[in-house]
Amino acid sequence: MHEYYLFLSLLHHIEESLAGYPKPKVKRVILKVGEFSGVEENYLKDIMETFKEDTILAEAEILLERDPLRIRCEKCSTETNVQRGTLCPCCGSTEVKIVGGLDLVLKSIEIEDENLL
Repeated sequence: MHEYYLFLSLLHHIEESLAGYPKPKVKRVILKVGEFSGVEENYLKDIMETFKEDTILAEAEILLERDPLRIRCEKCSTETNVQRGTLCPCCGSTEVKIVGGLDLVLKSIEIEDENLL
């Protein structure tokens, strides 16, 4: 159920981001969903499609991009997607840091400003 609250938070953020536009029409929203973000992609998409009516997102196409889990080696600086294990595939070090795949990110908002048409 936390996907509904994520939707509300995203909607609020989008509305704030577009406050400077008199009559923005959101055409497309792209979200990056981390593989280990804890967000169920299909459920989030269903929630957004169900509850976007009567909001600034009413006519928007919602696209979700999967963001795989990525690590960076602290020894050799290699950055890679994690397939299995947490060893650096280049040098074998265990000194790795997770650098991607844990977040839900609003990647882009495509709008059409009716005042510019």
